[in-house]
Amino acid sequence: MSVVLLSLVKQRLTAAAEDIFVLFERTIAEYEEELSRSKQENERHRKLLDAVLQPQLQIHRADVQQLVVVKEEVPPEQQEWSSSLDQEEPRAPPTH
Repeated sequence: MSVVLLSLVKQRLTAAAEDIFVLFERTIAEYEEELSRSKQENERHRKLLDAVLQPQLQIHRADVQQLVVVKEEVPPEQQEWSSSLDQEEPRAPPTH
C-alpha cells in the first residue's frame, strides 16, 4: 500500500476508535445512572416492605397517660394474676 493510503486508513481507524470510546463512556455513564436509580428504588421498596412486615408501635406520652388511667379503673380482682408456674390460675368470679 502506498504511504498516503496507509495514513488515510490509520486516520480513519483512529477516528472510529475515538468515536467508539466516546459511545462506550456514554453507555457506561447511563448504566451507572440506571444502577443508582435502581438501588434507590430497591432501598425504598425494602423500607416499605420492612414497614409492612415489622410494624413498630410508637406510644406517645398522652397515650401512656391514658393507659395508666385505664389501668387504674380496672377492678382489683381483675388485676390479680401470677406469672408463677406453680400457682393456680385465678378463678372467674361467680355469676348470679
